[in-house]
Amino acid sequence: MKSALEIAMEKTSAIGEQARQELEKLTPEQRDKIEEIKKVYEGKIAEKDVLHQQELMKMTGGAPIEAVEAQLEPEARDALNAFRQKFRDEREALETERDEKIEATKKES
Repeated sequence: MKSALEIAMEKTSAIGEQARQELEKLTPEQRDKIEEIKKVYEGKIAEKDVLHQQELMKMTGGAPIEAVEAQLEPEARDALNAFRQKFRDEREALETERDEKIEATKKES
């Protein structure tokens, strides 16, 4: 009987092999375009993250959020959670947009 680690390693290996085969099908131009798309969206996501961190610092007066969060009133905690959710939604939207552009590039002939 295989351990969970062995099963996970087999799945990872299969996924890696599939990715290599897919990569071989792409033209050099497609590969370059995909890398550029990844870089652009990595930058956009990093920018959102920095802005998110800055806004958190403003909300807490520069104190670490972990130290302040427990002391927040329920309304302020709700606002903080809504702010975090908005960040997650924006990040997810950027990741989805990035993935769609990569898939479109892969389908180009």
